[in-house]
Amino acid sequence: MCGCTGETPAPPSPSPSTTTTTPPAPATGLTGIPATGGIGVTALLPTGPTLFDADRGPTATPPGYPGGLGVLRVGEQAVLTAYPAGAGHNDPFEMFAYTGASNPPRSLGRAWSVVPGADQESAWLIRQDAPDSCRLQRVSLSGEELGHGQSASCRTEVRAETSHGLLIRINSGSPESTDALIDPETGRTVRQYPRILGATGDWLLLDGFTDLRLLNLRDGSTKPLTRPASGGGPPTVVPSRDGRVFAVDFADPSYRGPRQSRDIWLLSPDTQAWEHAPGMPFITDHLKQGGGIDWSEAGDLVLADGVLAAWHPGEPRWRLGKATLPDGEWNGIAVLP
Repeated sequence: MCGCTGETPAPPSPSPSTTTTTPPAPATGLTGIPATGGIGVTALLPTGPTLFDADRGPTATPPGYPGGLGVLRVGEQAVLTAYPAGAGHNDPFEMFAYTGASNPPRSLGRAWSVVPGADQESAWLIRQDAPDSCRLQRVSLSGEELGHGQSASCRTEVRAETSHGLLIRINSGSPESTDALIDPETGRTVRQYPRILGATGDWLLLDGFTDLRLLNLRDGSTKPLTRPASGGGPPTVVPSRDGRVFAVDFADPSYRGPRQSRDIWLLSPDTQAWEHAPGMPFITDHLKQGGGIDWSEAGDLVLADGVLAAWHPGEPRWRLGKATLPDGEWNGIAVLP
């Protein structure tokens, strides 16, 4: 009776964890506005390496470092990755701790992968001891080994440390790779899944290939998520510094041929709500080189894509730096004080 005599009811509002199924067409280039007085972001770039002010350009080139390939922030410091002199692409990297523009580099030795320690004052390495022998080792940024380490395959990749354990990828680079959260002191497996996209606080973000799931490490429960309407591939996940939000970049390195696209969303594990970053998706030339994502101490998401851009969740648009980033085969940024 009501359906016959009343007006047609409005469709229900989508829940915070659902989105439309058709991705929007990407724009060309990142859009935003130049911030009055600048955006106030300084990042360490692996090329050089170079301290780069978003509005003034390069401000310092710390001496004594080889040309870098990547950089990873560790608290208010960083670790740089480079090929050792004379080494090939099938050899482990040389790791250097960066502790200031005027300080000489501190070698952390040769290793296949590195991630920050949960204390943000140390790092975990898959360190090579012999041609076919590697170990999982925690080190301070002064180069001191902390603990005895654990024997590990050289094909293991360290990815993140949380209060619940160390996230690793087993058989990294092969079709048989799988992800696990382990106790780094004993090597005991806490959780294992085919693909763990990210870890922060009490949460793991799991890739179910057709959908996403959140695993609560406190009680073992899982919550299904609808994958956002994005045309990108397997996402890159970067937790915020306070661990409350995942930045999820559905990047596509071959969008409709030689072009590249990126599409950044935020996910709150506590509410399972998605927030689409403004200006997304967009076509870019900097996905494979000359790009990166990090979070600032003020809670801004900082994106390197031609320029440095900052966005605070909830703002209507990106704030764009004035200085053009250098070209080159580098990737990754570390936002520093």
